[in-house]
Amino acid sequence: MSELILAVLILMGGAGLALLPVSNRLRAGFGLASQALANIVALSVVIPVLFGAPDVEGAMPWAYPVGDLHFQLDALGAFFLSWSLPMTFLGAVYAIGYMGKYFLTSRHLGVHFALLNMISVSFLLVYTGEHTVTFLFGWEIAALAAWLLVIWDYQSERIRFAGFNYLVSTHIGLIFLVAAVMILYTHTHSWFLDDFGIWMRHNPGALRNTVFLLLVTSFGLKSAFFPFHSWLPRAHAAAPAHVSALMSGVIHKAGLYALVRFLWLSGRPDEWMGWFLIIFSITSALVGGLYTVGQRDLKRLLGYSSTENVGIAGIGFGIGCLGLTWDVPTLVALGFGGGLLHVLNHAFFKCQLFYAAGCVYQIKHVVDLERLGGLFKAMPVTAICFLVGGVAISALPPFNGFASEFLIYSGLFSNAAASVWSKLALGLVAAALAFVGAVSALSITRAYGVIFLGASRDESLPPAHEAGKWMLVPLVIHTLGTVVLGVFPVWGLMVVAGPTTMMAHVLSLPEAGVALVGTSEVLRRVALISGGLFLALLAILAWRLRPGSRPRPHVTWGCGYSAPSPRMQYTGASFSTDFAAHFRQVMVLIKRRKAPAGYFPTDSYVITDCVDAVERRLYSVINHGDETATEVSRKMQEDDPRFAFSAGLAAIVIIAALVLLAEGVLP
Repeated sequence: MSELILAVLILMGGAGLALLPVSNRLRAGFGLASQALANIVALSVVIPVLFGAPDVEGAMPWAYPVGDLHFQLDALGAFFLSWSLPMTFLGAVYAIGYMGKYFLTSRHLGVHFALLNMISVSFLLVYTGEHTVTFLFGWEIAALAAWLLVIWDYQSERIRFAGFNYLVSTHIGLIFLVAAVMILYTHTHSWFLDDFGIWMRHNPGALRNTVFLLLVTSFGLKSAFFPFHSWLPRAHAAAPAHVSALMSGVIHKAGLYALVRFLWLSGRPDEWMGWFLIIFSITSALVGGLYTVGQRDLKRLLGYSSTENVGIAGIGFGIGCLGLTWDVPTLVALGFGGGLLHVLNHAFFKCQLFYAAGCVYQIKHVVDLERLGGLFKAMPVTAICFLVGGVAISALPPFNGFASEFLIYSGLFSNAAASVWSKLALGLVAAALAFVGAVSALSITRAYGVIFLGASRDESLPPAHEAGKWMLVPLVIHTLGTVVLGVFPVWGLMVVAGPTTMMAHVLSLPEAGVALVGTSEVLRRVALISGGLFLALLAILAWRLRPGSRPRPHVTWGCGYSAPSPRMQYTGASFSTDFAAHFRQVMVLIKRRKAPAGYFPTDSYVITDCVDAVERRLYSVINHGDETATEVSRKMQEDDPRFAFSAGLAAIVIIAALVLLAEGVLP
């Protein structure tokens, strides 16, 4: 544990050095160097624990009433740390290129790198904290640091509002988490997570069910499950690209970690909990996938896809819970193994896609699909990396998204379900998941085709060229990870084997190891498919690029027009309008138009936007509440004793009812 404490001290020291009154380049160097050193120190402990070494424990004395702070690094925490810390370091590398315009300005860039260091500190606290105070402290550090990173360009009112939206949402989630902790502390008189687990395992019933629902709500807000997702697309659209990547791919995975951690602490779940997680998650996947189709802002599109993919991982965790309930180790291995592997895979391809979007924004200064086009020739590395990430996020072979979803499908189609009705329900979930994959493929095809293919749509934008090396290196590294975990998915299973075995051992199932071996056999077959397809793609590419083979020049067919223009291309809206028309109740489309006038109209337009139905309804409720409060306030200011008397009487009745319904004696 001393190595992890040293890593925290290095990160905090690097954050302090980044705030010194020196040049911005030196500040960034301090941040980057401390991240690299802390990664080396922390991973020297994390990797052995991940692959079977004994858990690492430690304690730190603290004052009353908190008491000693306990830390424990087990396989689950090691799994999340093993990629969260390196990916945060790669995000800091990307930041040097993305924030390059600030290096020679008076803007204090050291604050940005100090906040990135604090994000890594929060990971070390959350993923090793055995004491509730430590866990909540790390949780809050991540929330506040992410908020400050989102509002980096705070001069924009839109960005400030997106940051405020995120800050409010994450603290509403904190309220639910604290409520669950208060219930657990009341019954255990302890701050330690292990004591919470002992109580939950021995006290099934209404109170444990309440704690479960509070925790799912809190972690759902943190991870942006539907309907708690509305902060996410706004925050991603407002934040710098590397911040969006880290938030989606890394930071908010803490919600999924906490969900799995408390499931492990709770022991055998009730059957309804597994079904609740599955329904909650498939709804999130469906709605998130549908909303990606209608977005014209590329970063909002990727934000909604995060809601989709945390839903997919949640389906795996729900399957694992059913396996624990039914004493079926195969379902435990396929569910938790597939869910955790999807968490890892999503971190790779989602950071990759956001980094590609950041490269586009850095050069063209927009991520509006309707203004971009024809970028492949000028930005081939970015285009290829985006394509690989797009195939992966669509769960198509040969890349990593296919492998993790294949495990989840295997769990859904398993014959181990407790009844015929359970098999039917899981089959329906599998059908819905297949629909989600098809929608994701449509969305990515739309985005890639409009942005990178065809011709440039807006000549007022700067000319396109490839982004700098500081931005391309993290992008390419994530792309390689996506390819390797797709072609060799067994390597990914090796990484998740430790935490999956932890979950299987909740009920001391002796067949857990056998189930993991069977899962690895499934992934070896996936590897044959993915590897063969990948080699075929490489062969086709080598044939196309062989010496002396130049494509014959030809003119794109223009429907009879001799001089086709970029305005004749498909737009993002026209690409998806037929599909979106079938889901008008979910996808709220708003059109702004100006009809053409005169013989030679020049300023007519039609602009289609897909707005968030949940957010729209929420603001409507808030607006009605504001109007109601204003009316009540106006009446209270009037000289009407009848209203004041009735309001006071109602307050007394409510307080008396609460006292009578309370359990125990008031102090």
